[in-house]
Amino acid sequence: MDNVVTVRGPFAASPTVRHCDLGAHRLRDDEPWWQVTDFSRGWADGKGVACAAHLAETEAAFSAGQTYKVGGLFDAERTRWPQGPHLWMDDEDVPVRLAIFLTDPSPREIAAVETGKARFGWTEQGINGFLLFKYGDSPWNDAPFNPQRLHTPFALQPMSRGTHTRMLTFLVHADTGRIAAMRMFSWPAYFLNHVIASARRLQDVPYDEAAANLAQQDFYDRYPDGPSLYRLVRALPPEATCTGGQRDDRPH
Repeated sequence: MDNVVTVRGPFAASPTVRHCDLGAHRLRDDEPWWQVTDFSRGWADGKGVACAAHLAETEAAFSAGQTYKVGGLFDAERTRWPQGPHLWMDDEDVPVRLAIFLTDPSPREIAAVETGKARFGWTEQGINGFLLFKYGDSPWNDAPFNPQRLHTPFALQPMSRGTHTRMLTFLVHADTGRIAAMRMFSWPAYFLNHVIASARRLQDVPYDEAAANLAQQDFYDRYPDGPSLYRLVRALPPEATCTGGQRDDRPH
């Protein structure tokens, strides 16, 4: 996933942001800037600052991987999406992607994704799995996942304890397909490995689309809102939950 680049901005000139890391020069006092996340560059936390000129010069090199930009299309081939969360765990470059599609995301919802504390949980319910998530002060939500709905076999591999993997979260305008907010988080190995073990079990269960849909609806009947999902999270075993970006690889 190191060749995945995200770009946010432009941001107004700031007295605390004074240098363009891409061009290694000082920004003008009135110069806007962009934040670039690119873990292949060795920056602290993978994040650096770009001026307009050096961002434009460097974007051509991003084509070797996948580039996501706030205001850009989430998928170059789609401009409309059904509302609600969608989870992907089927890409070599981006092992885990969570997109939340909303017709008109509010400033509060955008801020929750961009700056709010992220919490995650995983539950296996019958023949489906569900990623539970919460950003900032937003309520708990969920994204269903069944590996047998993938076009290719589920291929994520467990990680060594003490390591972390990265996942991308997007808030996307459902009616335009453009990214309203995005953020990259890390998951500790214990949580990723718990998710992978669950997905592999689900992959071996005899699959029927109608039965999977009925099981999914049963889950929503039992957990119809944020408070009920919160109670579910509280009942999960420690290895089934994590905080986005937590540094230690042990359940809290």
